[in-house]
Amino acid sequence: MTAEVQRMSLHDLLLEYRKARKDLISLYNRTADKEDRSLISEMISDCEFVEQWLESGRMPGSRRGIDRRSVHQRTKVWDPSWMEQLITRPAGPDRELTEEERFKLNDAMCNLSERERQCFVLHVAFRFSMRQIAEELDLKKRTVQTNIERAKQKIEENKLSSLFLVG
Repeated sequence: MTAEVQRMSLHDLLLEYRKARKDLISLYNRTADKEDRSLISEMISDCEFVEQWLESGRMPGSRRGIDRRSVHQRTKVWDPSWMEQLITRPAGPDRELTEEERFKLNDAMCNLSERERQCFVLHVAFRFSMRQIAEELDLKKRTVQTNIERAKQKIEENKLSSLFLVG
């Protein structure tokens, strides 16, 4: 390539394809040979395809582009039994939680959303930093912090209102 070649913007490229399509339509109308008309028709279709792609930024005919699917692709599925694994772990190096303590823990955390529960448990029980949790759950650090604060607030409210957590 030489320095004489100019860089084209997407808009310029789109205009070039539109011009080429118009020229091909004109050529198609003047051509009588069936094989030539078939070839020119395919070229017109290709130009229309590229024009649609350049206009929308997506593959024509695609209902949902990859940019809209990425949220679902980033979503990590959590097994609901992960809380059970946490509860059955030893509370300390020399003792396990009693059945009553497990019940109280479940009762205290019953009003937490799934995301709040995940953030809270990873932070408090597994001692993950907020940055580690953010990376694991693909969230911003501030979002993790907000979820942990909400979880603590809800747990405190549950402790005050639950008959099982009094005393």
